[in-house]
Amino acid sequence: MDKLLVSIIHYPVYTLGPGKRVGIWLQGCSIRCKGCMSVHTWEFDKSKAIKIEEVADILKSFKCKKLTISGGEPFDQHESLKILLNSIREFFNDILVYTGYTYEYLLSKDKDLLTLIDAMVDSPFIKGLESELIWKGSENQRFFLFNKSLSKDYLPWVKKKKEKVLQIVEQKDKIIVIGIPYQKDIEVLVNEEL
Repeated sequence: MDKLLVSIIHYPVYTLGPGKRVGIWLQGCSIRCKGCMSVHTWEFDKSKAIKIEEVADILKSFKCKKLTISGGEPFDQHESLKILLNSIREFFNDILVYTGYTYEYLLSKDKDLLTLIDAMVDSPFIKGLESELIWKGSENQRFFLFNKSLSKDYLPWVKKKKEKVLQIVEQKDKIIVIGIPYQKDIEVLVNEEL
């Protein structure tokens, strides 16, 4: 049975994409950006493996049509991600993926996979390249809207300045910060976790 390494699934998410969304953070990242706020998602921890069918059922159980996928690095689990997206594509009408890879790299690797998502934020986080925009952690990151029917939702969102709005949620035995803080705040958040 195919599995996916999953760090967190949370609903509702208000800070990673327009509207009320389901959020899933995949476990494992080969990019490992310096200054990343999600270092807890870097290890390819096999104890976090969940059957893809179960992941799909959990995501759909919230009855929300908007999904944000982050990590870790979602495309490091390329084949499993593709299976998941194929199984949920008809249910979700807005799938946003955050990746540290570039669009050009992903296009050369598997352009069919990109047809399963509606929007994407690409490129690695670069410490020191602060962005004022709500959707990206560093200025080099780019936004792609593949599903133009979602323009009315995404176009105002991609122009939005950071408001320091983060979600702080308790899940089991940990506190989770959801959203994209200013870079100076990442250091505080990460140091508080240690």
